[in-house]
Amino acid sequence: MSTTTDSGALRSARPLTITHWREMSRNRTNFGVAIFLPFFMAGVFLGMDKILHSTMGGPGPDFSVMVVPIALCMLLTGTCMTLTAGPIAEYRQYGTLRILGTTPVSRGRFILTHLAVRVLLAIALSVLVGVLGALLGISETAAVWRAVLVALPSSVLFLALGYFIGSIVSSGQAATNIATFTGMFFLFASGVVVPLELLSDSVKRVFDFLPTSYFGDLLFWVTGGVQRYETTLDFVVLTALAIVAVPLAVKTFRWEAANN
Repeated sequence: MSTTTDSGALRSARPLTITHWREMSRNRTNFGVAIFLPFFMAGVFLGMDKILHSTMGGPGPDFSVMVVPIALCMLLTGTCMTLTAGPIAEYRQYGTLRILGTTPVSRGRFILTHLAVRVLLAIALSVLVGVLGALLGISETAAVWRAVLVALPSSVLFLALGYFIGSIVSSGQAATNIATFTGMFFLFASGVVVPLELLSDSVKRVFDFLPTSYFGDLLFWVTGGVQRYETTLDFVVLTALAIVAVPLAVKTFRWEAANN
């Protein structure tokens, strides 16, 4: 009986997963920005590094070490947070989650497949960034498996934040915008968008108090770059953020909007 139930669950999860993928990718603007903008920005920073090294006589800031961290930060926040917050808000706005209760699809299976699509996409893109970084010679070969290790807790954190934003905002577009700005905050507050050697000591001390800087430090660990903290401490802080974010998302999440 349990075997039959498991096979039935797998059969129903497959079309549901495909549906989630289509729903996530149907908004070509948001999907395109979340997937392709990180690679564009990485290319810009790589180009800046090449131009500076060809025009400057002396040593200058090394922008190549920032290429992989920037791409990973934007991809993880985009796929797991921005592409989650908007759809969740729309589900609640149009009563989709309420109608779900009248179908054979369980709410738990709906949520699990919704999460799985984004986690798998985030891991696949993280591996791609690690491979490209190694092929371009701007990161170590170990960047491939290190990217996966960082992507796993990061996905939990940003998915929780995506559900939290989608639960407190009634409009899908507004939730997408808020998640995008939150992703920009992580990008700048993590220290991956500006070379640390260009920052003053006082600014660096401020970064030490921001938990986001430990997330950024892990992104530099992926490439084998210079770190400011211990890798274990980085993972502890990132995991702690995820532990705080998940209960917050669970507490605020509602299957129905207030007007339903």
